[in-house]
Amino acid sequence: MSFKVSIIMCVYNEEDYVKESVSSVLNQSLEDFELIIINDGSNDNTLNILNEFDDERIKVFSWDNKGLGVQLWMSVNC
Repeated sequence: MSFKVSIIMCVYNEEDYVKESVSSVLNQSLEDFELIIINDGSNDNTLNILNEFDDERIKVFSWDNKGLGVQLWMSVNC
């Protein structure tokens, strides 16, 4: 599937907010997008919450905690 818009969301230990944040993006009126979520090595329940979403527009990348700059670089170059 080809998307017109890519949205990047970076998360680290966001279990209290990530479900609401992702749901907010998914419920926008524009539907032709992909949501790229970069999990920066969260050690709480963030990744489990992300994996509960069943939407082909979501792509989750998860690596060891290295900081936002490194995660963005890794995402662009993978």
